[in-house]
Amino acid sequence: MPEMPLLLTQKIRYRLVWNRARRLNARGEGLIQVEVQQGKRRRYFSTHCYCRPEEWQQGWLTGTDDDTARNYALRRMVWEVEQVELEYLKRGQRVTLPMLSEAVRSNVNPAAKLRDFAEAMLQGDDRKELTKQNYRTLLNDIDRFRPNTYLTDVDYQWVLAYDRRLKESGVAHNTRVSRLRLLRALMNEAQRRDLTFCDPFRRIHIEQMEPKHGYLTAQQLRQLERLRLEGRSDRVRDLFLIGCYTGLRFSDIKALRQQDIDTAGWLRIKTQKTSVVVEIPTHLLFEGRFQRLTEKYQGDIGRLTRQTPSNSDTNRLLRPLLDRIGATEKATFHTSRHTFATLLGMRGTPMETVQRLLGHTTPQTTAIYNEAKTDTRGEIERGLAGKKPRRNNVIPK
Repeated sequence: MPEMPLLLTQKIRYRLVWNRARRLNARGEGLIQVEVQQGKRRRYFSTHCYCRPEEWQQGWLTGTDDDTARNYALRRMVWEVEQVELEYLKRGQRVTLPMLSEAVRSNVNPAAKLRDFAEAMLQGDDRKELTKQNYRTLLNDIDRFRPNTYLTDVDYQWVLAYDRRLKESGVAHNTRVSRLRLLRALMNEAQRRDLTFCDPFRRIHIEQMEPKHGYLTAQQLRQLERLRLEGRSDRVRDLFLIGCYTGLRFSDIKALRQQDIDTAGWLRIKTQKTSVVVEIPTHLLFEGRFQRLTEKYQGDIGRLTRQTPSNSDTNRLLRPLLDRIGATEKATFHTSRHTFATLLGMRGTPMETVQRLLGHTTPQTTAIYNEAKTDTRGEIERGLAGKKPRRNNVIPK
């Protein structure tokens, strides 16, 4: 921690100034501002208080009926701004004018708890509700690790200690990576807002996610298709097959309706997770099996998807079916999406095309995909054709 005398040499000075712009309003009044000075640099904060020239004498309001109350309110504003700096100093942090300005502007105390800052960041944010919930899960875990963690507590050593705790707690690798990424995003946001100058992740490498769902082989997929089933098991199997044939996530399959598919066989849907619009040529994929599945439901896939159970119930009903075809014990409904991508890749479909079909938005989503900058039907069709097209079939019999 830096020595307090050194920090005090950088102490910010505060005072009230009147009509700095030298411009009076229509009522002949000038604005009163709080001036903060550090060295030769200055910043100004509005008090939203105005007065006439004769009412401002040597930094005080005089000659009005309520000047005592107004002077108290003005001094209180100065005190509140200075308290932000003092909170930094008490925690051994160097303060800059941009940091102070952002804290005052956003009404977030830079020495506030990490949870308070995160909640303020998420409030009114356009992130998906699932992403916000992941942030809150992270904050709950941090509260168990070190309760009442302040934003300024999170430095390089703190992150190392938290990462060590995650490893020792036995959480899955991908859970650990996900939490570290969310924490890094929080600290990056704090830096962007000039609430901290510390980058605790500058020397920390966060590992890649590990594949966890596996995939079905072409033979296992055929075995699953041939199972004689009834009732809910039959519907869950068919929902899983939709994922294998289209690469759609569970949430997108649940929202899928027949109007999302045109007469030529192109499925067009805006994904729930990333809001990316994907176009999938179901007539070119897996020998058109998706279209035959639609015929099973009288040409209306909504007859199936409208009855989609919850994700947990779906996986519970799916597990015995996957066991019957010898799928890995880690396979879940999301395995269908991996099956789609893997079998296309085995057929020789370019990874750029696979990424367009999956609707991936970043190359970090998985190490085997490359970022695609366009999403046109012509390019997808050419990608599916490959160097040696086989009657437009992506997966051989």
